[in-house]
Amino acid sequence: MTESFLKNKNFAFVLACLALAALALHIVVGIFFRPLWFDEALTVMDFVMLPDVADIYRHYSIPNNHIVYNIFLRFWIELCGPMPYVISLRLFSVLTAFASIFLIMKLWKRRFCRETAVIACFCFVASLPFAIYATAIRGYMLSFLLIIISLETALCYRDSGKPAHLIFFFIIAFLSAGIMPTNLIASAAIYLLVLPSLNPKEIVSDKTLYLGIIPVAGFFIFYIPIFGKLMKALSLSEGWSSGISASGHFYGAFLIAFLPLIVFALAGIFFSKEKTGGALKVQITLIFLIPLLVLLLKTPAPFPRAFFCLWPIWIFILCSMADPFIRNSNGKFPGHALLAILCICFGWSLLPSGFSTQLSNRLSKGGQDDFFKPYFMRAEFNPLGTVKKSIEIAGAKTDSFAFVDFAADCPSIIFYGRLLKVNDGFWIFDRPNRKASSLGNAESIHVITRTQGEMESIAERFNIKSYELTSDCGYQKIYLAKLK
Repeated sequence: MTESFLKNKNFAFVLACLALAALALHIVVGIFFRPLWFDEALTVMDFVMLPDVADIYRHYSIPNNHIVYNIFLRFWIELCGPMPYVISLRLFSVLTAFASIFLIMKLWKRRFCRETAVIACFCFVASLPFAIYATAIRGYMLSFLLIIISLETALCYRDSGKPAHLIFFFIIAFLSAGIMPTNLIASAAIYLLVLPSLNPKEIVSDKTLYLGIIPVAGFFIFYIPIFGKLMKALSLSEGWSSGISASGHFYGAFLIAFLPLIVFALAGIFFSKEKTGGALKVQITLIFLIPLLVLLLKTPAPFPRAFFCLWPIWIFILCSMADPFIRNSNGKFPGHALLAILCICFGWSLLPSGFSTQLSNRLSKGGQDDFFKPYFMRAEFNPLGTVKKSIEIAGAKTDSFAFVDFAADCPSIIFYGRLLKVNDGFWIFDRPNRKASSLGNAESIHVITRTQGEMESIAERFNIKSYELTSDCGYQKIYLAKLK
């Protein structure tokens, strides 16, 4: 009886879907209440909770403002009403993550066998980046969802040529660009993918030209009213000092996450009855080279997470290549093949998860990490504990208690301070356009920073006479600094 069940394709598929849902739920629940870090705290304090929703659009001072996402999150928080604040904040991204998985299963099973779609989703859910971005209070997961929709709409227009698809494509491209300007890169990749060839006549044909123009039009329509602020924000020299390191980090993350699917894609080449044309091979190669070209040519190199929007397109390409192999395997070994492949994918995912910290330290530059085990995903990052310890040390004092070093994730300290009803005047910290000029007139003050080396820099900056470590809160440390 058991053997007949396992040989049943429908039973195996339902079992695989249940395993996928259980895995996604397990991962999300395990990290749902992780502390807010720098970008997340800024998102909530400086953008989402502005007095007027329209201010979120007008207040584009830094690229951290994922405008459309922040507006949606504001409406979501108001819709949630009495739901606890810390739950509603992350729940929106979790829902977009689950919606992305659902759409891949729903839309791609029409283009590939359903087993291919579930395997792709399984690799994604079991990857380290899923844990980071599925719960992030940032616009990356919403971008992922919109790119899936945008890709499907472009493919539908290529196949049918209905004007309604172009209208919908513009709406999605407009919203996508409004989350992050770099999402325009994903639109360029989609355009390359749907081109019949690189023949100049086909590049500018009526069937394809609109798919190239519309995302650019959507981008400019969204940003023209704040174009000056956009240019100023993009001119900020933020990123990685080494384009090679950033490239290794980004490509390494995708390779580790989807190595099983990549292997199946290579195997699928031998099982495919339709050989990939030379032009399509060039187009696919260009799509995979886009991040490398940008990361190596721009100084400083962009944060690798800026290219997370390309993942849905890359996954789609791998699925198209792996589908012949997976379809053939499932035909020869009905039921068993899918479960065996999922076991391989799960087994592989356990390896990087067990060495996530080592991967982070090796493949990230200067502690920066977008895809493996960033500092805010580690147990030692506990800004709430730091704030509580600060209040405990301060006792009944009402004047400014501590200088918070910018590098010590200052926004998270301010955020949790506000949750605990601590006035911002309790802290001294550098602001974007105005650095702290002094630490006050008291004989001593506490300083929150990360390392002794950074404490030495602060001591030199403010002419601190001496200092000693009073509380080690993990990622953040509290020093007592003597000013006189």
